[in-house]
Amino acid sequence: MKNRLAAKVLLSTAAVFVMVFFLGYAAGAQSHSARRRQVAMAGTGHTDLNTTLVDLDRVSQATQDDIEDLHVEKWKAGWKSGFLKDGAHKDQAQQAAGSLQRNLANALPGLIQNVQNSHGSISTTFKLYDDVSLVCEAVDSLISSAEAEGKKNEASTLNDDYSAMVRIRRSLSNYIQQTSAGIESRRTSYAAVSTPAAQPATHHVAAPASSGPQVVMDQGVKKIIVDDTVPEKKSDASATKKKPATTLSNLE
Repeated sequence: MKNRLAAKVLLSTAAVFVMVFFLGYAAGAQSHSARRRQVAMAGTGHTDLNTTLVDLDRVSQATQDDIEDLHVEKWKAGWKSGFLKDGAHKDQAQQAAGSLQRNLANALPGLIQNVQNSHGSISTTFKLYDDVSLVCEAVDSLISSAEAEGKKNEASTLNDDYSAMVRIRRSLSNYIQQTSAGIESRRTSYAAVSTPAAQPATHHVAAPASSGPQVVMDQGVKKIIVDDTVPEKKSDASATKKKPATTLSNLE
């Protein structure tokens, strides 16, 4: 009786463990599928900077998981002709994987945080763009090494990560270009407003010589000019004729 009861308990316990295992596997499969959908949709369409940063964080997490699933450290080194062992592809892949893991875990999150704290300043966003470009190059190198080692199927998820990273890099580039263009446009408009317009040259018309007051226009203002100069009278030669001198004589 006791043995039968113990057997039932063991069966029940085993059934519980099996159920928990399958539930956990199903949940993991669903989360993995949801993660792949998020990666596939990252950077598609017209997105703002905040959405791009959220997508970048998700793709970064997915890329780290996919690198771990690749298990580069377990790759067997290939063999060249003459039975000379050649581990060049494996070494290259290990270096790329290690560099990527450090960047995605340490450098990239800090750069994303800097962009958020600066409200999308051009300088911090460009630093993030530059780092994402380096990540794209490293992922591409790792994919090439995996394919050279016959791990093309295992690297398929990295191909999705690479495509998502390229789209995110393009979104960051578009944001930088649009923001820079807006700043330059505002500066041009400000310079046009702050520069005074050239005043038309004012030509002064000389008033004719006259003893009476003259009215002239100077930059839209009427001015009265009084000529108080009295012209000198020219001497009249006819009026100043000298009389002939009188000659006195004692002759009769």
